[in-house]
Amino acid sequence: GSTLHLRCLLWGANKPKRFPPSHSHLQDNVEREETWLSVWVHEAKGLPRAAAGAPGVRAELWLDGALLARTAPRAGPGQLFWAERFHFEALPPARRLSLRLRGLGPGSAVLGRVALALEELDAPRAPAAGLERWFPLLGAPAGAALRARIRARRLRVLPSERYKELAEFLTFHYARLCGALEPALPAQAKEELAAAMVRVLRATGRAQALVTDLGTAELARCGGREALLFRENTLATKAIDEYMKLVAQDYLQETLGQVVRRLCASTEDCEVDPSKCPASELPEHQARLRNSCEEVFETIIHSYDWFPAELGIVFSSWREACKERGSEVLGPRLVCASLFLRLLCPAILAPSLFGLAPDHPAPGPARTLTLIAKVIQNLANRAPFGEKEAYMGFMNSFLEEHGPAMQCFLDQVAMVDVDAAPSGYQGSGDLALQLAVLHAQLCTIFAELDQTTRDTLEPLPTILRAIEEGQPVLVSVPMRLPLPPAQVHSSLSAGEKPGFLAPRDLPKHTPLISKSQSLRSVRRSESWARPRPDEERPLRRPRPVQRTQSVPVRRPARRRQSAGPWPRPKGSLSMGPAPRARPWTRDSASLPRKPSVPWQRQMDQPQDRNQALGTHRPVNKLAELQCEVAALREEQKVLSRLVESLSTQIRALTEQQEQLRGQLQDLDSRLRAG
Repeated sequence: GSTLHLRCLLWGANKPKRFPPSHSHLQDNVEREETWLSVWVHEAKGLPRAAAGAPGVRAELWLDGALLARTAPRAGPGQLFWAERFHFEALPPARRLSLRLRGLGPGSAVLGRVALALEELDAPRAPAAGLERWFPLLGAPAGAALRARIRARRLRVLPSERYKELAEFLTFHYARLCGALEPALPAQAKEELAAAMVRVLRATGRAQALVTDLGTAELARCGGREALLFRENTLATKAIDEYMKLVAQDYLQETLGQVVRRLCASTEDCEVDPSKCPASELPEHQARLRNSCEEVFETIIHSYDWFPAELGIVFSSWREACKERGSEVLGPRLVCASLFLRLLCPAILAPSLFGLAPDHPAPGPARTLTLIAKVIQNLANRAPFGEKEAYMGFMNSFLEEHGPAMQCFLDQVAMVDVDAAPSGYQGSGDLALQLAVLHAQLCTIFAELDQTTRDTLEPLPTILRAIEEGQPVLVSVPMRLPLPPAQVHSSLSAGEKPGFLAPRDLPKHTPLISKSQSLRSVRRSESWARPRPDEERPLRRPRPVQRTQSVPVRRPARRRQSAGPWPRPKGSLSMGPAPRARPWTRDSASLPRKPSVPWQRQMDQPQDRNQALGTHRPVNKLAELQCEVAALREEQKVLSRLVESLSTQIRALTEQQEQLRGQLQDLDSRLRAG
């Protein structure tokens, strides 16, 4: 129960509160400023006992006199605890934020309020994580306070083309970025970064690959330990949560909306804890709970027809990864840990946080939903109720009866429908804004990151700095993962091309051929490979000479016995195989033209014996390169289609603008004529 409650709080902390964009798509290519606001409402203390009692107290968020959002009601003696987060994007210009505590009793009186100026929250001295403290409540008794964290920021949104290199790095190197930042970030920063990455990559059609790869990496990190799968605060779990919010909201409404709203409005008591229920009513309550669980379970297992295809592809990829690792049994566990633990059961437990109900249910229906969520989660986990919750033991027969149907459903949702159309590009209401949010978050993270980690993520720090300073980005994003700095120098000597070298690191790498070296010294040091005996060039044989004039007859010379060959004059022809230690063919002492940068020089040098002799690479290496080229071509096609789609939208909007301008001029001329 506590785990499910925590999942609901995490979802509520991520619940998006968005306003319609205040700018059209045409302004995606102009610089502008947007207001970005996040508010965490934690708890309140010091309220009068009568006011804090039933039916409860809400916290309301007001911006310049307009109500933005409100929390679920909380009641009880002592402190009131909410732990809810609200995030606002593309807000209109505003000056003041107000937090008000309002009772739900007769009159709905305001019990206290906190007023803040947005300029103070966005000041340069304000902490990057936001302002968090106990705020005294105005209009409340002395000592009454509200603990909250507020972060406001005015984002400078540049034209989307200025974020080109940032988008490319995220598209090709998200796994490397997550691996480097995972141990350095707190849970809240992971949540915000994962959400920004998923939104950007969903707009470019790569969010599905992100979630698939991070889930597979999470499987490898846990080492097959089922108890840890998707149960920790990692970038993988946060990205999966955000992705499911984006693709499964309609699925939740279609599957659980009707039945959950009926349960929220019901007055039937389903309490089965003997300590809270009279013994005479217990059998009736148990029957009600079983019937409600039957209803909810039936709606879930029959939801396959409208299950999101994007999630099905992700689940299928995870199960294939488990199969390749020899842990096929973990496949259903991955699906269960994401679909039920992080989506369906939290939605049953707290429907108002998932948009399934307008308000938090009353205590009676809330208890019923809690018990139903327990049963469905244990059914998915194949875990019967034990001594810890012995009063739920009567539901073990339900778990055993419906276990096969649950496993069939888990298998179904992890199967890819070959007839379904691929999701592809999902579009974006404001891609430039999402990239600006990601850029701001990465700048905040890198400001507190150690130098070693920053170096391993080059050229990303260079890209972020150039965008921040308004300078052109002078680096290109490699299409494969660069090596860590510790391996760059060794890779140079081995003949591999580095992905990126920061300018400050250039002095660390020496040229392959110095100015004072000759080709002979390079060959002696075996920097270049010598030909193998079976690949040596054929020896030149002297041509027979036909003399045209007579010569004096001489006695044939007597062959002199010798232990070795005669000394051969310089420039004479070779009549046989030359000694391997001293080749007769002289090497040129001139140096080849040396490029100006180390990695270009590295490209010009032969890298192994086969390359030195002009032979082809091994077949398997060539196949790998061909696969890489094919993958990059597919990526290029996707990006090209994205650019073409955006261009089409811009042209259509431009034509519409011209038509409206013509109509406006026509009306203006008519008004003047009249």
